Amino acid sequence: MGKHMTVADNQHSVLLENVYKLINKKVAPDRVEQVTNFSKILFKNIARDDLDNRSDDNLYGATLSLWNQFVDYQGEAPFIRAFNPAISKHGWQSTHTIVEIIVTDMPFLVDSVRMALNKMGITAHLLLHCPIGLKRDEQHTFVSFEDANSKKKEVIRQTIILVEVDRQTSKLALTQLTEELMSVVNDVSMAVLDWQPMRTRLRDIIEEFKSSKCPISTEQKKQTENFLVWLNDHNFTL
Repeated sequence: MGKHMTVADNQHSVLLENVYKLINKKVAPDRVEQVTNFSKILFKNIARDDLDNRSDDNLYGATLSLWNQFVDYQGEAPFIRAFNPAISKHGWQSTHTIVEIIVTDMPFLVDSVRMALNKMGITAHLLLHCPIGLKRDEQHTFVSFEDANSKKKEVIRQTIILVEVDRQTSKLALTQLTEELMSVVNDVSMAVLDWQPMRTRLRDIIEEFKSSKCPISTEQKKQTENFLVWLNDHNFTL
């Protein structure tokens, strides 16, 4: 198991238990359950090593900061913020720059964020991400968590990403980082908008091919059909 053991495998994480206690103590009573569930989603896959040398105050601060943006997230555009939390301004602190991203769930997102940071020569010391199934009301305010794989029309999927990166000391560096990530996320979004119709078209072609008359043997036709299905099964980026 070693390094990659997650908290879920860990019988008891005192640090995270303390975070939940802080939520219980500090968050408005009607929001405690929601914020606790939100933090459990956020920290679900955190490696034990990533909890070393962390304080419950800072993890609580990071959770609440992201939740406050998430609860009323409007959904029209990605939310991306890079900042250096300070006790005086934010009520918590970190030696790193914090990046918060909230966006409609889409494929290729996390890898694209990682690649953008690598391209900028910025090290990610922690990268947590999770797609969340949820319902929102007409004002886009959070209503409830739902099964992320639900096919119900009212259930939407949004992804939260929390990244700790090398500290960016100037306002300009923070702005450049935010703009670069916004550009990358928008590029992914554009590509995915094209990608889904292309996958649908390929599915149609496969269906048409099954019933079409081809001047090839049954065996060759079956191989071709299998190949097209394989392509469409996430084995080729259209």
